[in-house]
Amino acid sequence: MAKFTNDELGILYKLWRNRCFGKGHMLIDNLIDGFPTRDQDNIAGSAKELIRKGFLVRKPSKHGQAVYINLNMRKQIESELKKKYSFL
Repeated sequence: MAKFTNDELGILYKLWRNRCFGKGHMLIDNLIDGFPTRDQDNIAGSAKELIRKGFLVRKPSKHGQAVYINLNMRKQIESELKKKYSFL
């Protein structure tokens, strides 16, 4: 089981909430824009770390780089999200 930081959980929750699995994806710029301005640099770094760990998958689109949740890691991510967001 991987331990996620609060920033990483926030990113994963936003993607989960918007159903970003495979075909559904979100531009990295839009992902970062939903967080407070003071935290956006940390969020961008956390997103890159999640990509490096394999929890997020990068997808090129005509508008720029997009990301979605790796379907192979879905169960693990869901269990971690349920610990923080019990209403899922």
